[in-house]
Amino acid sequence: MGTTFGYKALDAKGELQVGTIVGETPEGVADRVRRMGLRPVAVSKRRGDSLRADIRIPGTGKTKRADALAVFSRQFSTMIGAGIPILRCLTVLSSQCEDTSLGAVLAQIRIDVENGDQLSVAVSRQPTWFDEFYVAMVRSGESSGSLADVLDRLADATEGSSRLRRKVKSAMAYPMVVACIIGLTVAAMLLFLIPTFSDIFDSLKGELPLPTRVVVAASDLVTGYFPLVVLSIGMAIWGFKRWKRTDTGRFRWDSLRLRFPVFGRLAQLNALARFTSSLSVLVQTGVPFVEALDVASHTAANVVVRRAAGRIAETVRNGGRISDAMATEPVFTEMVVQMVSAGEDSGAVDVMLEKVAAMYALEVETTVNSLTSLLEPLLIVLMAVTVGGMLLAVYLPMFKAVSLVK
Repeated sequence: MGTTFGYKALDAKGELQVGTIVGETPEGVADRVRRMGLRPVAVSKRRGDSLRADIRIPGTGKTKRADALAVFSRQFSTMIGAGIPILRCLTVLSSQCEDTSLGAVLAQIRIDVENGDQLSVAVSRQPTWFDEFYVAMVRSGESSGSLADVLDRLADATEGSSRLRRKVKSAMAYPMVVACIIGLTVAAMLLFLIPTFSDIFDSLKGELPLPTRVVVAASDLVTGYFPLVVLSIGMAIWGFKRWKRTDTGRFRWDSLRLRFPVFGRLAQLNALARFTSSLSVLVQTGVPFVEALDVASHTAANVVVRRAAGRIAETVRNGGRISDAMATEPVFTEMVVQMVSAGEDSGAVDVMLEKVAAMYALEVETTVNSLTSLLEPLLIVLMAVTVGGMLLAVYLPMFKAVSLVK
């Protein structure tokens, strides 16, 4: 017996059609909707079924911001490619968007376009959702008359960037969680465990071992000045975040990130992958190279790369070669310089940048997998050494006392 699926689809006039079909799988239902002359937007099991499955083609749902933007771009591209007017596209997309924030933004963009603004201008007024990269791409699509293709590229670029960001975050999440667990464990021991041994330590004659004295002093500090310790930690975190928001602080922090053991290499690969990918897409869609450098530098999310891109743009503006300018910037690896140089010689810089971005994305994935497999046992050992070391410091005086009695 089949399952009842609900579907949303667009007809030839761009009208949203909603209905139900009995089928075996969401993919099969989507095919049947297409054979009905409709363009499926979303297919899902009806509420009340024991299981729920969703397929988005592309669809809407509770996605993260980058995923929601990619879904919107893909839908917008499909509708424009089908010849539906932009205003009609925006009306449909804003009404069916399940992300209320994006839906409200699209409704405002539709109003601006209806009032005579170009799409790129209307999009640029919504910086919380559409960054410089997105605006530059839409502008190039408008000027070249290939907005549908550009939006499709934007969806690919947004999905790729989101996928890369998730991989890097997955590599950082485990160490951060373990570090928090270690910190909480140490704090609990200093606040509750060590004070219970204070009377025992006081009753022992002689000088306590150095590790025990250190642990006891730390416990006395935390328990005696707990509000001050918490306030100091909070102020330190607040001060660091505020310093990092300054131009000098951001530059120094990004420079330091690139020099971290192991993680610095990952940060560099991630920044270069995002920068070269964005630069390739911008150049391929007709954005002038100097402007493309400036826009792509902001997608790297690293001030060191951004400033290096600015110096490269200045060199190119003065008639210099891109590869020669890159060779003077330490953040760019030799592979980037050589491949861009080959692209300049063959007149295919955008193709070479695309290949570089793909290689770096693959290297980021490989590095993340290696880090994950390497860090798990190391962090477990670190936790055991930290907690075990504190317990050993607590019991050292008692071991010493027992040996003296014997």
